[in-house]
Amino acid sequence: MNILVTYAIPQERVAVSFPGCNITYCETGIGKVNAALSVIDAIADQKPDLILNIGTAGSVDREIDSIVICDTFVDRDMKKCKDFGVAYHLDFKEELKSIAIIREWNTNNICNTGDSFVTRVIDEADAFDMENFAVAALCKRRRIPFVSVKYITDKIGENSVKHWEDKLEDAQAGLQHFFNR
Repeated sequence: MNILVTYAIPQERVAVSFPGCNITYCETGIGKVNAALSVIDAIADQKPDLILNIGTAGSVDREIDSIVICDTFVDRDMKKCKDFGVAYHLDFKEELKSIAIIREWNTNNICNTGDSFVTRVIDEADAFDMENFAVAALCKRRRIPFVSVKYITDKIGENSVKHWEDKLEDAQAGLQHFFNR
């Protein structure tokens, strides 16, 4: 199985290994546009069977330093246009059922994506980021299963930007620990 591992910034990259799998990495940069452009090129080059995102996120109700694995993605920017038929909610529950290497993961979580750093509670979700929905939309279009492993760095509304910056080193260690299990 070919797995493409995506992450936004170098501090989020960790070594990933699964038996019998070929792993390649793609640094996307921050934001939906950067993520989509980077991943579309990586898909053309790598032909992945699964895209695995690794990164940091804020949360309203999850503990800081916890891991949240998401299989559902919401675009908070596009949700405002839902009355016009704009797709803003995607899930990969069916696509991930056949992926044996993640079968034991609790993937039943929602990642809320938008082009701004969330500093106040704006919507319900388990994790909030700035890239995942764009990658999820691309994966749906290309029929590639997608899952995201997020390290919670900050509580939404509690000086989130500063806490995120301060927790990047812990996030990298926590994500590496998760994949070393």
